[in-house]
Amino acid sequence: MASPAPLLALNSPKPVASQSRKNQPPAPAEPRTDSFLPFETTSSFHPVSYSKSETQSKSISDLCASFPHHISQNRVQAVLKIGHGESRDKLDAQLNSVSACFQPGELLIFSDLDEDLVLGGSNTNKKRGQNIHRAIDVLANLPSSYFDPYPHNEGQTTQAEEFTNYEAMIALSKEGSLTTENDPTRKDNTGWKLDKYKFLAEVERAWEMRPNKEWYVFYETDTYVVWDNLFRFLLGGLDPDKEWYMGSPSPGRVDNDYADPEENGRKTKIKTWFANGGPGFVLSRGAMEKLLRRESEEGRLVTPPLTLKWLDIIRSDCCGDSVLGWALWKVGIKLSGMFPMFNVYPLHGVPFSERKWCQPVLTMHKTLPADMEGLWRWEQGVRKLGRPLLYADLYEFRHPGSVQAEVRKNWDNTNYDKQAKGGHDVGAKTLDECEKACQDDEKCLQYMWRGEDRHSCVFQVFINLGLEKQPERKEKNITVENPHEGEPAWRLEVEVTSFTSGWMTGRIGEWKSEHECTGVDWLWPSLDRYF
Repeated sequence: MASPAPLLALNSPKPVASQSRKNQPPAPAEPRTDSFLPFETTSSFHPVSYSKSETQSKSISDLCASFPHHISQNRVQAVLKIGHGESRDKLDAQLNSVSACFQPGELLIFSDLDEDLVLGGSNTNKKRGQNIHRAIDVLANLPSSYFDPYPHNEGQTTQAEEFTNYEAMIALSKEGSLTTENDPTRKDNTGWKLDKYKFLAEVERAWEMRPNKEWYVFYETDTYVVWDNLFRFLLGGLDPDKEWYMGSPSPGRVDNDYADPEENGRKTKIKTWFANGGPGFVLSRGAMEKLLRRESEEGRLVTPPLTLKWLDIIRSDCCGDSVLGWALWKVGIKLSGMFPMFNVYPLHGVPFSERKWCQPVLTMHKTLPADMEGLWRWEQGVRKLGRPLLYADLYEFRHPGSVQAEVRKNWDNTNYDKQAKGGHDVGAKTLDECEKACQDDEKCLQYMWRGEDRHSCVFQVFINLGLEKQPERKEKNITVENPHEGEPAWRLEVEVTSFTSGWMTGRIGEWKSEHECTGVDWLWPSLDRYF
């Protein structure tokens, strides 16, 4: 078995006794060497998988016959957050793959407009008899304070522009005249601005509509969810009545009034973390109950609902996932970081390495519409009864050499891995020099040469597919020293950069042979692993 990435100490959802003195998350007392899930997990799908030919020939509905509806109906609540202004191609890709198998009444779809959506079909040309799900406008029932004018915009008291555009969209929809061209939420980045208000609202609404489920899985239009893996993970060994908040960690607000239990409650500053909404996040029943609980006196509720309690912070913060993480923190629920199992990378951007090889894939972010259904169909053919889908398996779906030669022009295979050591830039006048330099560095697995007017070579110590990238042209004005009379004081300089990527396929093959997965690396939660 490959040497796994270091397994770090559990960041339990229970209060942690030890905190760093430098605004850092709790430091592990000692590394964990055991698996977070210490036993074999089993697929809930039946049949577990299909033949390769069946994955291509069967319809979406036929492939969905294996989906474990007893889980989606009784134990795990899936919640998809979308926006009406999003690309229909992007939405169709999600509803024809990751979300295709949910039956009406199982999946909650929260949006900024009430509308019918087709799962396993086209949302441009809807037909009778299709798997129709209702998207619910989760903003419509927000407290009226959200829509009221308030002091902002250089001291002016006005309604937030995004809600002005939202109300205009609703009016057009009621008139039956809303189109892609006149949708007010498609201008001025309104759809993105509205998105932050949906996080607290979707949590409240999910509990109201589907209370007491064991787990609540929140994800977005470009999130790829490996449901088989996620069901194994949630149902295979975690207690839903504990306060679990899980996802891919992002740095959040600083709590200036943290009562340090190690210092008898002395107030100190500490950095908090939240789960990035893009790869999705999970809340347990225990966490939902604690977050939404309202205090009462003499039989009447004396604390506001979640959406009203945090309105001022939502208005000032850029992002709803950040506010949700803060709200959870303030009731004593800390994030259990599960990166890279909850993965911020898209399929084409996964930097395969020891840290992303024998670990299960639960989710991916920013999945391209062109990849969604193909990846989903492939997944139906590689599922195994006793082992979850690993990064090593995902590599086989599409990898360097599967869609391009060892060297490809107009291609960028560079990416970022915070924990990767050994990648760097060197000067190289030619592509051959860049390739030779990579060959001479035994850790280099791939390279990318910037040509034309720039001559640099990027080494990387992981394996990444990347994307097409056409040459870039940058123009800048250069000051002319002592120009002649009548000549301009500046001149235009144009810099062109081309991109050529290469992979050390022989070395990559050797690396794969040395890192065969003979076990499953279910990682312990940690805030030391993040994007």
